[in-house]
Amino acid sequence: MNKNQLSKKLSLVMDIPKTYSDQIINNVFAIMRTALKEEKRITILDFATFTVKKRKGRKIRDITTDETINVPDFYELRIKASNSLKEYLNEDLSKNIIED
Repeated sequence: MNKNQLSKKLSLVMDIPKTYSDQIINNVFAIMRTALKEEKRITILDFATFTVKKRKGRKIRDITTDETINVPDFYELRIKASNSLKEYLNEDLSKNIIED
């Protein structure tokens, strides 16, 4: 599902125009981006936790040219699904195991 499909589905569920659902989704994502940029943690209950971790730069070697390349420090996004989301996603699998 992409952002456009999500917006259409939200407009149907909430019975609002698609332009409003686009605005809602864009604003939620903008708020999340800003919070992550400030190295904050976002926890959405029953869904996931988003965190940003700073990774230290390092030197790597290009095996084709044998040249050393410096990789600068960078931020990495980590997403950890909640236990309830994992259980929800695996409900059908556990039913099949019991039935077999």
